Amino acid sequence: MARIGLLKAVVLLLDLLGLTIGLWGGHRLWVWYKPHLELLVPLRWWELWLPTAFSPGGLVLACVWLLVMRQVGLYDPDRMTSSARIASGVSRAAGAVLVAVVVLQFLQPEQTYSRTLLAGTLLATAAAIGALRLAFFRVNAHVPKPIVQRRLAIVGVGEEARAMADRLQRRGRDWVVCGYLRPLADSGPGAAAEGLDEDAVLGSITDVRALVNAHDLQVLILASRALSRQDSLILATEADRLGLRVLQVPLSWGIASPRIDLARVGDLQLIDITSLAYPTFGEQLKRGIDLVLVGLGGALLLPLLTLVGLLVKLQDGGPVFFVQQRVGRGGRTFPFFKFRSMVVDAEQQRAALEADNEADGVLFKMAHDPRITPLGRFIRKYSIDELPQLWNVLRGDMNLVGPRPLPLSDLEGAEDDAEVAYWMEMRQKVRPGITGPWQVSGRSNLGFEAMVNHDIAYVQEWSLWLDIVILFKTVPAVLRGRGAR
Repeated sequence: MARIGLLKAVVLLLDLLGLTIGLWGGHRLWVWYKPHLELLVPLRWWELWLPTAFSPGGLVLACVWLLVMRQVGLYDPDRMTSSARIASGVSRAAGAVLVAVVVLQFLQPEQTYSRTLLAGTLLATAAAIGALRLAFFRVNAHVPKPIVQRRLAIVGVGEEARAMADRLQRRGRDWVVCGYLRPLADSGPGAAAEGLDEDAVLGSITDVRALVNAHDLQVLILASRALSRQDSLILATEADRLGLRVLQVPLSWGIASPRIDLARVGDLQLIDITSLAYPTFGEQLKRGIDLVLVGLGGALLLPLLTLVGLLVKLQDGGPVFFVQQRVGRGGRTFPFFKFRSMVVDAEQQRAALEADNEADGVLFKMAHDPRITPLGRFIRKYSIDELPQLWNVLRGDMNLVGPRPLPLSDLEGAEDDAEVAYWMEMRQKVRPGITGPWQVSGRSNLGFEAMVNHDIAYVQEWSLWLDIVILFKTVPAVLRGRGAR
C-alpha cells in the first residue's frame, strides 16, 4: 500500500510539473505570436499563477485540471497507466478548464482575457501532462523493479483461472500473479488443478488469511464457477477484515462483450451484458479519418504504386494484382487486392505444400514458401504488397485499422471449433483493416492463439485513440520488416 501511495505522489508531482511547463509554454507561445507585447506588457510567466488582466489565475485552473483527472480515474493505480485513458482524461480536463475560463469570463464582464495566451497555455499543459505521464509509465514498465506492483492470487484452479493468469501476464509487470487458491468445491480427494503446476496452488480458500500475510496479497480475482455460498462468506469476511480488494471475472468473460453495466429489475441489481456496438459518431469519424488519410497517402504513393506495378508485370508477364475473395464485416465477402508476390499458379501449388505449413490453428504460413518470387519477397518484407488495399478502403470494404481479413480457404471447418467460431463472430462485427494489433505485435511470428487474443481485444476495446496508436506503431514495424512472410 505504501508503494501505491508513492506512485500517486510521483504522478501528482509530474502533473504539477506539467502544469508549470504549460504556463511557461503558453507564455512563450503568446510572446512569439505577439512579440511587441513583451515590450508593452512586462508580464513574466510565473506571474500567471495568480489572476492577471490577461488570464484567470493558474492556481485556479490547476485545481480544475487535477480535480477532473482525479474524477476520470487518472489517480487510480489500476487505471492510470493506459495510454488511451491518459489521452481521454487529459482531453476531458482540458475541456473542463475551457469551460471554467468561459464561466469566469461571464462572471467578470469587464475582463477581456487573451485568447492566444489561454489557447497556448491549454495546449502546452495538455501536451506536457500527457507526455510526462506516458514517459514515466514507459520507463517504470522497463525498470528492474517498478514503483508499484500489485500482488494478487486467483481463486480457482480450472481453465478460466489459467486463462486469466495468462492474460494478466501479457499485460505487463504491474500485476504479479502469486498463485491460485482452491475453492472448497475443488478441494476434495483427488481434486487436481487443470493445466496448473501444483506448486502454483498456494492453498485452500479457507487459508486465505495466512496466505494474504505470507504472500503480501492485495487483490483476489474470482475466476471459478465452483464457488459455494460458504466460499463467498469466507471471502467477504476476510476481504473486509484484511482490506483486500476482490474482483470477479464475469461468467460471460471470453463469450460476450466485457462492456458491462448494472441494471435494476425490481429490487434486484443485475449485470447488464450490453451488445457490442460502436457509437455511430465514433464510427463515422473513423471512416472520415480513413478517407482523408487514404486520399492524401494515395496521392503521395502514386509514383511508388506505378513503379511496383510495372516491376511485377515485367518479372514474368503475369497479372499485376492478386485478387482473392475474403471475409469482411458481417461475414460478407469482398475482392481483396494485393500486388502479386507469388508465381502465377500459386493457389494450385498450395495443396502440395500443406504438409509444410508452419502456422497453427486455421492459418497457412511458411517461412520459405517456394511460390514467392524474389521481388515478392522484398515487397512482402516491407508490406508494399498491401498498398493496393487503399482501394479497398475507398470502396468501403476495409478500414485502415482492424482485424486482418482472412482467405475463405483458411476458414473452412472453422465453425466446428466453438472458440474459433466465436473469434470469427467477434472479428466480423467490424470492417477488416490494412493494419491491426496483430501486425504491430509480431505479424507472422505470432501463433494462431495470439492472433485470436489480439483480434478479440481490439474489437472489445476499440477506440479512436487505439487506432491512432496502432497506426503510429505500424510505421516502425513495416520499416523493420519484422515478422513478415
